[in-house]
Amino acid sequence: MDVRNASPRIRGDQTWQRKAACAVAVEVARDPDLFFPEMAADEERIAQAKRICSTCQVRRICLDASLEQGDTYGVRGGMTEAERKVARHRFELRCDPARVAAALLGRDVFLTRAERLALIRRAARSGTSTLRVASVLKVSEAHAKKLLRVERRTVETDGPRPSVTAQNAPEVSRT
Repeated sequence: MDVRNASPRIRGDQTWQRKAACAVAVEVARDPDLFFPEMAADEERIAQAKRICSTCQVRRICLDASLEQGDTYGVRGGMTEAERKVARHRFELRCDPARVAAALLGRDVFLTRAERLALIRRAARSGTSTLRVASVLKVSEAHAKKLLRVERRTVETDGPRPSVTAQNAPEVSRT
């Protein structure tokens, strides 16, 4: 399974776990807490968990799910808590057009702040209904209307906006 070309995971979908290397690893049967070492200094157990992750066909999905959910304990997607903390910043900057398109088509996928902004921009340009935007962003219809109005005004006065970056990705709050 090539997870790079897979469609975005639906929020809450855990079916990928059946394909996880840790679900069938003999080491996990012997030590059920292998992926949850007691101390960060337990380097041997961490290395063993990471070796299992390195062979996993759904490692990227596991890591994304962990980052989306804010997991702070254990080895997930081949990373420790500390490593995921560093990766979290890069993850929050992600702006994947395929995820935005999937969300606009009605798939309930997790969107980063940058992806939420890209969705608003795309919806404003394409004339997507306020109700659809509200549903996708899980905000009130009034709030979605305001987001679209602000985006359209910005484009009218300033011209097309540059791509979303960490510096220009404002918070898209949920109301």
